[in-house]
Amino acid sequence: MTDANTNYNDAFIKVKKWASHDKECPSLVISEETELIYLAYSTGMGNSDCTPINKLPSLYLKIIEGLYESGELKVSGKEFSLYPGSGFFRKLQYKPSNI
Repeated sequence: MTDANTNYNDAFIKVKKWASHDKECPSLVISEETELIYLAYSTGMGNSDCTPINKLPSLYLKIIEGLYESGELKVSGKEFSLYPGSGFFRKLQYKPSNI
């Protein structure tokens, strides 16, 4: 296996973890207003923030966009805000199409 495949596989595993219900890691979320995808994360002391996925390395962006367009990243759960005054978001959950 080449380094490129290893990097892709590592990135894919990380994206799947972000799209799980693991509360210990960042989460993929989608804005209810703009339908843009973000990586939401804890900033400590009960606070949260998010980064648009277009600010992530291009490999992660390609994986996330591909999974979303193929329907393997599904919107789930209730809407929530990351902090007072922020827009509303919903989590994205990874659900492979072969299941």
